[in-house]
Amino acid sequence: MAVRFGVSFDGFESTVAALDIARRVVAAGARQLWMAEHMGYREAMVTSMGFRMNDPGAVVVPTAVSPYLWHPSPTAMSLATLAEVGTAPVGIAVGVGNPLFLGESGKTVDKPVRAVREFVECLRLLWTGEAARYQGEMFQLAGARLGFKPPQPLIIYVAAMGEQMLALGARIADGIALSAGLSAQFCKVSLERVSASAREAGRDPAALRRASYLFFAVSEDGKTAFDLVRPKLAFLLRNKALKENIETTGVPIDQERIIDAISRRDMAEATRLVSDDAVEAFSIAGTPHACRDRLQAFIDSGINEPVLMVMGERAERELALAFISEQTKNAAA
Repeated sequence: MAVRFGVSFDGFESTVAALDIARRVVAAGARQLWMAEHMGYREAMVTSMGFRMNDPGAVVVPTAVSPYLWHPSPTAMSLATLAEVGTAPVGIAVGVGNPLFLGESGKTVDKPVRAVREFVECLRLLWTGEAARYQGEMFQLAGARLGFKPPQPLIIYVAAMGEQMLALGARIADGIALSAGLSAQFCKVSLERVSASAREAGRDPAALRRASYLFFAVSEDGKTAFDLVRPKLAFLLRNKALKENIETTGVPIDQERIIDAISRRDMAEATRLVSDDAVEAFSIAGTPHACRDRLQAFIDSGINEPVLMVMGERAERELALAFISEQTKNAAA
């Protein structure tokens, strides 16, 4: 499967700014625009419609949409509405979501694999346009239907990290979306698990889309790019679920000290605990030449849809756009 490049938006900057950047990203050759559904920030479906109207030929992917906050029926309606604007397919990455933010909205994570599975199954039924009947533990449909047939197919990703969720995605989704902050080595391990589960389910692993969010910063001196990524990684590496990912690389990281520093809201100390070796292992950062090598390592791990999380100010963003343009031209050659 050919490499398809995407760029992720986190909703932290204004919608006007995101729309402007998205136009430039598409002009540079990246044809996938992934919009994060971070609670309290810019809304993913609405922003995706802006992307879609500006660039009808770009695939938009709201991510990661949580079954604890969304119901399949209005989700299918929103996605089908997006599909009417433009020519490219519409995607969705379904994931559990951040337990802290879910708690702030009065939700708790219960039976996450079942919740994601039922949500995906309901979406598929609704997308047919026929009356959908489904009796699950989390969701029920009693004849719900879309009043119009979406003009393009829906691409469903499962946002996964743990083995059970990876296996679920391999069985029922069109693709897997791996977390940011994984090393190329652990991406390979994860995708090998996906392939094994797909084969067990009688599916062709080669047909699955294999996306990964990738922290990405590029600068002429390299150091600026490393310093941009370092605090992002510090915050991410507080997650104990990443223990195996850390161990796979062999890079020494004092995760307990990072967790302690962040619990005290001392981001400066947590950031100091992220070495250059860790930045190199868990992101794409450095000079343009170094970034080419790091990107290739992730592609070699089995990723065929790198989703770049671009960091930096104007100078670094200009370099990033030039880098994306170069890489998309090489991929098309």
